[in-house]
Amino acid sequence: MTLPGKPTTVITEADERRSARGGAFSMFVDSFDVYLPALVLPAAMAYFMPAHLPAEVRATFTTLLFTVGLVARPIGSVLFGNLSDRIGRKPVTMISGWGFTIVTLLIGLLPGYGSWGYGAIAIFAVLRLIGGIFLAGGYAAPIPLALEQANPTRRGRVGGLIGVGAPGSFLVINLLLLGMLDVLPHSGFLSWGWRIPFFLGFVLGLVYLWHYRRVKEDDTLFEGRRTKRQPVVELFTTHRRLIVSVFLFTCGYWFATQMSVSFLPTLLVQVLDQSPRMSTTVEIISSVLTIVAIMAVAALGQRIGRRALLMRWALVLAFVVAGAFALLTVAARAGAPVWLIGLIAVIAKVLPSAPLGVILVYLNERFPASVRASGYGIGYMFGLILPGLYTFWLLALSSFMPYEFTPIVLIVFGGLLMFAAVRRGPETNAPVPAVTAAREEVAR
Repeated sequence: MTLPGKPTTVITEADERRSARGGAFSMFVDSFDVYLPALVLPAAMAYFMPAHLPAEVRATFTTLLFTVGLVARPIGSVLFGNLSDRIGRKPVTMISGWGFTIVTLLIGLLPGYGSWGYGAIAIFAVLRLIGGIFLAGGYAAPIPLALEQANPTRRGRVGGLIGVGAPGSFLVINLLLLGMLDVLPHSGFLSWGWRIPFFLGFVLGLVYLWHYRRVKEDDTLFEGRRTKRQPVVELFTTHRRLIVSVFLFTCGYWFATQMSVSFLPTLLVQVLDQSPRMSTTVEIISSVLTIVAIMAVAALGQRIGRRALLMRWALVLAFVVAGAFALLTVAARAGAPVWLIGLIAVIAKVLPSAPLGVILVYLNERFPASVRASGYGIGYMFGLILPGLYTFWLLALSSFMPYEFTPIVLIVFGGLLMFAAVRRGPETNAPVPAVTAAREEVAR
């Protein structure tokens, strides 16, 4: 079911643009907060732990702090998705925004092991859990709101704009971290430098909240919702086949994409013995190219149809990206030039994220308004759970094949699962022939 073309409340183009910027800002802030510990804490864990701990214990604690935020997101998607479908997108945006903004500030103010012992890292984990719940509200409210208010002919572009928030945050974090590590002495980074990105996240949260004060919403869409049954109940009864289909789609996509988003830096540095600076350079270049790719692919999806594009892209994941990972390992083991290894890594990094804008729109268009926030949030977040355990899947696969080749299996599996799920679903925006569109414009 497609999103409504004309809301009851008069929404101007200025309102549409403001809402679209809010959705993009939400994606940026969410990605910034989620991946900040994964990128910053490895260099700052000595502040939170005693020096005598083995390296593998430090790595475990760092991974735990990253994972606990992801575990909280499905919980938040149920709570805030249900609330968003009952009381409206804007109120939930403000509630969740204040929540994760305050939590980010509190993390930046935490004392270290020298003051609180292991209690410091325990409080860090609790704050990450709470912050993850609030951040899930960003998927359940501002993104559906932005796409509901977008003109159907511009919805693909709005989805692309929202999607670039993710690589944009990666770019900012990596540039910020690279600059701090080059400029600050090690002691300064450990004592206070690591706090700078978290304070920046707090400021971004305040700007986000200030921006949303002026965003309009069609309140009539939610009249009488309080007296009806819970949207989550409706989702898993009336629309249970739909949510299963969306879950399989997102699960497949994330199985394929997690290898590039989360595991590729580990593969490069710890398995293929490439330098950390080379990996960071790949991240920065890939972020810039991904921004361009997301906008281009979103425009193509608007033109040829989102289902049609995603079916093709699922095969790109299953074969082209999987092939890039295989070639990357072979090239690194053969001692290929660093520039060639980096080029292959950039291809493997950019292609999986390129359809993100199309995916955001496609998922929202699949659900009716009464359960859209719940369906989109739950389908998107719960689809991350099994792929998020990729470490265990890779270890299991390594029992009968070389570890460096194990990501290929998950990428192929994910791509084919995504293809099967999309193939069984409907097209949510049938492409309009150019002649027909021109005639309609003349008639108007």
